[in-house]
Amino acid sequence: MMGKHSGITSMSSDRQFLIQQALDELDARYDAAVHMVWGEDGQHDTRESAHYALGLLLCGGAEQIATASRIIQQILDLQLVQPGEIYDGTFNTSLERAWPPAGHSAWSSFPPGFGYAQSDALDEVYRRFAKYGNLSENEQLAQLFRQATDEVFPRVWESFDPNWREFIASTFAVILEYFEHELPVELVEGMDRAMQLTVTTSLERYRSQSIPTNTNIELMHLFITHYYGHRYGQLDWMTHAEQGAAALHRDYMELHSFAEFNSSTYYGVDLTVLGMWRVYGRTLSFRHMGLEMEHGLWQDIADFYGPMLENICGPFARSYENDITEHSSIGVLLYLALGESYRHLTRVNCETSHNLLIALVGVDLKEQTQERLLHTGTERFVTRQFKELCERDLPGQNRHVCTAKAWITDRLMIGGLSGSRNTNGQMHHATAHWMTATGERYSLRMVRRQQGQSWNTHLRGMSFDVEVGVRKLNIVARFQTMLPMELVFELDGPQLDQIHVTADGWHLPGLHIAVHTDASTPTVVQSGSRAEIVYAAGKSNSSSDVLHFALTLDEQ
Repeated sequence: MMGKHSGITSMSSDRQFLIQQALDELDARYDAAVHMVWGEDGQHDTRESAHYALGLLLCGGAEQIATASRIIQQILDLQLVQPGEIYDGTFNTSLERAWPPAGHSAWSSFPPGFGYAQSDALDEVYRRFAKYGNLSENEQLAQLFRQATDEVFPRVWESFDPNWREFIASTFAVILEYFEHELPVELVEGMDRAMQLTVTTSLERYRSQSIPTNTNIELMHLFITHYYGHRYGQLDWMTHAEQGAAALHRDYMELHSFAEFNSSTYYGVDLTVLGMWRVYGRTLSFRHMGLEMEHGLWQDIADFYGPMLENICGPFARSYENDITEHSSIGVLLYLALGESYRHLTRVNCETSHNLLIALVGVDLKEQTQERLLHTGTERFVTRQFKELCERDLPGQNRHVCTAKAWITDRLMIGGLSGSRNTNGQMHHATAHWMTATGERYSLRMVRRQQGQSWNTHLRGMSFDVEVGVRKLNIVARFQTMLPMELVFELDGPQLDQIHVTADGWHLPGLHIAVHTDASTPTVVQSGSRAEIVYAAGKSNSSSDVLHFALTLDEQ
């Protein structure tokens, strides 16, 4: 399977398995007509196509190299080259996505956070317009207003993704590291031109904080300024990378934590990129800082990991799923760290194409950390602090110290978060995982959402503080908003159609939760392998702006 390149033919069988697993998945979705990979959303995905090009090059045949070259050229054609625009130098996330509008905002002359402030301000303009015109219930008009503004002003995440600079540049760095001399000269020249623009505009974003960088993007940003700075002899880039790495390292060591804390989604990216620091770093200092943070991050994972439940307990800061085998590479990384008997954690998901990068950089953790990840049979409390990043608040006012607590046993673990003022819906302040007597696994997390909408949005006017005890979660949920809200306890696992929910208790498979609350009686919503216990909150709750829950969890 492997090519003839040094360091690749000697790969261990577990790394070769990960490469083959990713290639099998990407082979099946490759569209030769446009030289790109179909994504899960039905569009041709730029990032996964870059990963596929790397995978084909690892195979080493002439046909594979030719196909990879065509894919890389297609990606280069999707770079957004628009001097003066906030998205200059990034890449369209798919072949089908329309190019963002241009010519209406000199973003670099505005203060930090402009990438979010503009979009939020435009939404507020409509809300006031609707209020003054008594149009608050006219959803169609709201959609038309947003469509019109989005055709004039680029809206971050919707008309462009600034993070694709860092994702594509990181993958291209690995491609150039191993395969520069096998690719056509003119293609490498095109890659270098693109990367010079990409890193230049990544630096502009980082320094201006027009769109703040979360931990995983900051790690990639520092890697690409370091790697390409050395490639192109750019002293300014090299200096920035060393100084930025030292600042991030100091910030990490203060509380031994990243802003994206306990995140199965982003820890997978973090560990992959720190591995790139370790393997492809050009200076001893850069490699050393990366290795120290990589070792530390594995220790952070071990703090909240339940070996029998094979999951991270929570609470989660910026995470999509409760399970490390969904929307996460953590299962893959644990497989490399713990051995062949953990191959079942490498289940294919939307992050599987990252296997190619993970296989190349591997994992590096201390022996005592590995032992902690394997050790069962104990009951423990964990208390950790981290400084979150509230990306929609001004620099200097966007880092709050949060406290994450957990109580962990072999078959039941619970987590709670206090102190967060983040508007991001990916903050999961109360969590639980448990296993039934017959081995089925379940999880619970608390989310908030505007009535009828997704939880994965930014919303102001609410905060949550959760305390953890032995089998206990005490929750205070504050809603100072006129929006109709829902506080949702989301359950995941088999046979959830058999749950029974009353005002004072939730009867779940393998677990009974006694509930003491001043909230109104909940409703239950079933959806496949998930169920939701939904409480009215905010404007939709007539009794109080503050809801209290005292939950006691007892295994059955």
